[in-house]
Amino acid sequence: MEPAEPVRVRFAPSPTGMLHLGGLRTALFNYLLARKYGGSFILRIEDTDQKRLVPGATESIIRTLEWAGLRFDEGPGMRGPSGSYLQSQRGDLYRAHAKELLEKGAAYRCFCDSKRLESLRTEATLQGRAPMYDRRCAHLSQQQIDEKLRTGEPYTVRLLTPNAADPAASDISGFDDIVHGEMRFRGPAGFDDAVLLKSDGLPTYHLANVVDDHFMGITHVLRGEEWLMSTPKHRVLFKAFGWPMPRYAHLPLLMNPDGSKLSKRNRDGPMQNYIDEGYLPSALVNYVALLGWHPGGQQEVYSLKELECAFTLSGLSRSKSVVSRERLNWLNRQHLHAELNDPTRTPAIATQALVELRQTPGLDTVDISHETVERALQLCRDRLTLTRDLHSAAPYLFSDPDSEEPAVPAAAINKVPRDSKVSILLAFQELLATETGSAADSSRANSAGPERWMDFSQRVALAAKVPTKQVMPVLRHVLTGQPSGPKLPDLMSYLPLATMQRRAQAALNSKIMKQ
Repeated sequence: MEPAEPVRVRFAPSPTGMLHLGGLRTALFNYLLARKYGGSFILRIEDTDQKRLVPGATESIIRTLEWAGLRFDEGPGMRGPSGSYLQSQRGDLYRAHAKELLEKGAAYRCFCDSKRLESLRTEATLQGRAPMYDRRCAHLSQQQIDEKLRTGEPYTVRLLTPNAADPAASDISGFDDIVHGEMRFRGPAGFDDAVLLKSDGLPTYHLANVVDDHFMGITHVLRGEEWLMSTPKHRVLFKAFGWPMPRYAHLPLLMNPDGSKLSKRNRDGPMQNYIDEGYLPSALVNYVALLGWHPGGQQEVYSLKELECAFTLSGLSRSKSVVSRERLNWLNRQHLHAELNDPTRTPAIATQALVELRQTPGLDTVDISHETVERALQLCRDRLTLTRDLHSAAPYLFSDPDSEEPAVPAAAINKVPRDSKVSILLAFQELLATETGSAADSSRANSAGPERWMDFSQRVALAAKVPTKQVMPVLRHVLTGQPSGPKLPDLMSYLPLATMQRRAQAALNSKIMKQ
C-alpha cells in the first residue's frame, strides 16, 4: 500500500468559498504523503465554474495553507513544469483533449437544450429512477451533426461511457481504493454520460481533473469520499486517452457531534473561524491529522515535522470522524504550553496575545508592552486554552482589581480577624517600602525573579505577629481580587512594586478589610 517511489500529489480546491476544515484535512494528508516519500505537493485551483467564484477566495486559500505551514512545491504564482496552476488559464489544453475524444468516438456532441434536459430529470424523478441522459444525441448521423454545426447550434461534449451491462465495463467500475478497499459499482451508478465541455467552451470538473492529473504527473489522488461515485467516469477518461491511472484514496466525511454532516455553514466548518478564535496552527494541524488517520500507539500530540515522519496510507480510516472542540481545546493547551517553553516561539505567541488584549473592551493597553505579555503568558500558561483567554484568566495582571467589589466573594479573608487584616496590610506596605530602593525603581516590573519573594509571606506574618496561613489569602485578595491564581512569589515577581503598593493602599481603605 505504501509508495515505493516519490509521489506527486495535489490539493485542488474550487474557489467558490473559503477553505473549510475538511479541505484543510485533504490538503494536509496530501502534503504529508509528499513529505513522507520525498515527492511533490501541488496546489491547483479548479476555477472553471466562473458563475460561482468568490472574489478573494483563491488568495484566502493560499493564506490559510501558509498559516497552517503547508508549503506547496508547485502552484499559483510559481513557475513549474505544468504551466499555469489555474484551470481557467488552461482552456486550450482541455478543448484539444475534448476534440481528441470526439475523434476517437469516446465522446459526442450533445445539442439538447436546458429545457429538454430538465424534462428528462423531472420524468426520471417521477418514475423513481436516477436522472440520466438518454443518449439521444449519441445517435445523430454525421450529416445531422454537420448541419447543426453549420447553423451555429450550441452544444456540449459528453463522455460516451460503457454500458453498465457490458462486460468491458467491469474494468472501469471496479477499482481498489486505498481507504475503502475493493470498490465495484453496479447498475447506472457512475455510468451517466457526463458533460465534459460546456457550451461556453469551459471544461467541467471531470475533464479538467483527469487531464490535469495526467499532465501534472499525479500518482495518488487523496480527496473527499463525495467524489467516490465520479471515479468510474474518471477511469473511463484515463482509459480513453490511454493514460496510466493514479491510485485513489477517498477520505470519509467529517461529522458534527449530532451525527449530521459538517458543512461550510457550521461554526466548526470554516477555517477562518478557527484562525479568528486564536487556535495555534500547530494544534489545529495536529487535530486535523487525527480526523481519519490513526498513527498507532499512544501518542496524540504531534508537531508538523513529527507528522511528516509518522504518516502512512495504511493509517487512513474509512470511519467517519466527529469534530470535537473538546479534543481540539485539549490539543491547543498542549501545544501552547510547549510553544511557551520554546524561546524561539514565545515572541510570536506574545504578539498574538497582545493583539487580542488590545481588542478587549474597556482595557487600557497603552502601557502593556510585548515583554509584559510574554511574562504574563509564562505566569498563566498552565491555565490557558487559547492566548485570548489571558485577560479573562488573569485580569489583575493588566489592571487593578476592584477592592470594594471583587470579582469573586472574599470568603477566605472574611475568616481573618479585622485587626489581623489591618496588621497584615500595614506590614506588607512597610516591607514593600524596604524593597523599593528608589522611587524610579518602584514603577518597574521586578527583574530578580520569584526567589526574591519566596519568604515574603513569612516576613509579613512575623512583622504583623499573625499566623502565616492568615497572610496568604489576604495578600492574594489584595493583589488579585480572586481566591486562586499563580503562586504568590511568581505573581509578585511580575507586578511592579508601585502597583503592589497602590493595591495595598486601596485594600486598606476598602470596606472588606474593615469587616
